Amino acid sequence: MRVFKHFNSITDASCPICNTKDDKKVVLVAKCGTKEGCNAEAVQVHLDCLELWYAVTDENINVIYQSW
Repeated sequence: MRVFKHFNSITDASCPICNTKDDKKVVLVAKCGTKEGCNAEAVQVHLDCLELWYAVTDENINVIYQSW
């Protein structure tokens, strides 16, 4: 995952976790259902807002999710 040094505040969007446009490091997280070929729409998320967890379900499905 590529890390960007600054939040692109030109857009109206803010970080979906903290709801700010603070100028901190961000990553782009793809939106489900928007993939076309090798491209997808994405949202900027502050790197320090992410608290990702990894789990394997009873059906042996691997899941990475955001803890709130």
